Amino acid sequence: MLRAYPIMIGPELPAQFSGRVSGRILTMAIAVNDTVEKKVVALGPITVVYSRTPNMGPCPICVTPRRIPSLSRPGT
Repeated sequence: MLRAYPIMIGPELPAQFSGRVSGRILTMAIAVNDTVEKKVVALGPITVVYSRTPNMGPCPICVTPRRIPSLSRPGT
């Protein structure tokens, strides 16, 4: 899915995957046919290494924004 939702909604989008393997390294790119926006979206390339733990960031829809510390109030 190209759009982040807390649940999967909308049409499935066809995609084409291409890549290469060199030793323990896989490099891959994805072309998604966005039938909603009527365009092809290129994702990647990404590289993963066999038997190495991936370095993944937080889920963009699960992240809680940081709170900005408020000014101190009298009596607190």
